[in-house]
This record gives sequence, C-alpha cells and structure tokens, in this order.
Amino acid sequence: MTPNNKKPRKLLDQASGADGSAPRLSAEKFSPKSTTTEAQRQRVLEALRAGPKTSHDLRRLGIYQAPARVKELRDKCGYRITTAPVPLVDSDGYYHPRCALYTLEAEAPGGAV
Repeated sequence: MTPNNKKPRKLLDQASGADGSAPRLSAEKFSPKSTTTEAQRQRVLEALRAGPKTSHDLRRLGIYQAPARVKELRDKCGYRITTAPVPLVDSDGYYHPRCALYTLEAEAPGGAV
C-alpha cells in the first residue's frame, strides 16, 4: 500500500495477447506533469509519433531517463525505435557532440497503447 492507502498503479499489463503479442501499456490517462514511468513512456510515444526527437527534446517534456524509457518501449512493448548520435547545441549554448536522436520506425505488434 502507498502512504495514502491506495493500491499502487499497474504500469504494464503483463498478460500477453492470445496471439503472443507484447505486453500492452495501460490506456490510463495521466496528468501532463506526471513523472510516473508509465506517463513518461506515453509521452515518449506521443512525441516520437510526431517525428524524431533528441534526448534533449524529451528532457524538456519531463522525461529525464529517456534511454530507460526507450529501452522499455523496445524490450517490453515491442516498439521499433532506432537511436542515432547527432551533434547538438542546446538553448544555453552548450555543444553536445553525441546527443541521441530517437526515431519510431514501427508500432508494437498488436497495436499496444
């Protein structure tokens, strides 16, 4: 039980589909400022569906562990997301020679999320 006596939220539906598909993310909606792992995964997917994003872009969306969220989407949910190193100068003028650029190449089998 959590401190306010509520049951912890289930982050992944662990049951695979009848066709052996990957676990599905829950369809639960989160506040735009939620920092739960599930909310961050949803934001990553929404952002990548709009086009490629850098780890810097994802941090500005409140996703501070972008590599971990991308790995979960790949390994646990079956999304095909590629990573490429790109040079970047951030808004403060700092040069980052190998910032990760994530691209959603294919949705998860069975249409998870």
